[in-house]
Amino acid sequence: MVSDPSPPQPVISALEPSAGVEGGTIVIVGAGFLSGNRRPLIFVGETEVRASIVSDTRLVLPIPSDTRTGPVILVIDSQRLSSPFTVGEKVAADLHPVANPVVDAEGVVYTTISGRRGQKMASPLVRITPAGVVEPLPAAPINPTGLALHPDGSLLISSRYEGRVYRILSTGEMDVIAQDLGIATGLCLDEAGVLYIGDRTGTVYRLPPGGRVEGFASLPPSVAAFHLALGPDGHLFATAPTLSNEDVIYRINRFGDAEPYWGPLERPQGLIFDRQGRLWVAAGIKGQRGIYRFERPESPRLTVTGANLVGLAFTSDQQHLILASTSAIFRLAPPV
Repeated sequence: MVSDPSPPQPVISALEPSAGVEGGTIVIVGAGFLSGNRRPLIFVGETEVRASIVSDTRLVLPIPSDTRTGPVILVIDSQRLSSPFTVGEKVAADLHPVANPVVDAEGVVYTTISGRRGQKMASPLVRITPAGVVEPLPAAPINPTGLALHPDGSLLISSRYEGRVYRILSTGEMDVIAQDLGIATGLCLDEAGVLYIGDRTGTVYRLPPGGRVEGFASLPPSVAAFHLALGPDGHLFATAPTLSNEDVIYRINRFGDAEPYWGPLERPQGLIFDRQGRLWVAAGIKGQRGIYRFERPESPRLTVTGANLVGLAFTSDQQHLILASTSAIFRLAPPV
């Protein structure tokens, strides 16, 4: 008589990804997850989590709002398996970012309480200190959207409702530097001080220092915002999310010619480059939403899982990644 083989020993072979924020989804790949007498107990840090999908080789679980950084732990009968996981710290809530935040040299984060179209908020612009103190700025443009920091220390802000770009000085004074820009959204400065402005109805404008606004490139209209970033090769990169699940990232050369760079992506939004020249973008691929990092010639890899992420920025030392969801700001160490 041949006895039944022993069930496989539980093992975690992969945790995808290794970092996330509340609302994100963790996928655990391995074997023997159902070899015990009951479903495995699962913890993220000290928080018990119930998996939404359970099989012997795959577990899918959400990141609850009260979760803190700690290992993902599986308890299967008497066995305990763990794998490191980083949960982003929520540093501010009750906000309404619609694009990338920006971070100054002291680590102060600037973001928005943008509001619905045409809604005038009492304090639509805020700064968040490294200690997490949220302070309103005195300026109050309607529907502030894109943000950029000028080397002179002023803050540049687009208003999608007014079709303007404002410059806010450290004194709190607010000057109009460009207007009649349609639905002005994404902003990006190059090393020469040229400002690029995205009008989500289909135009990217160019504003040279001391010059006049001129049309630069054309993109398909967006349902949300144009998001812009300057690449290490001097090209301008842009996202223009639509209602399709097959959007692309665009690359625009110095003559204003736009071409697809990579796709398909689901509703790609904020994007930035790190010091290594790698592109990071808030987007979805096959239903998995979060922050993807490009490492050519490889496909983008999900590095931070999270729902409703619209933008991101690095601190000046690149020791922290600042993430913006539609209602909050998070901070975490960039995944390796």
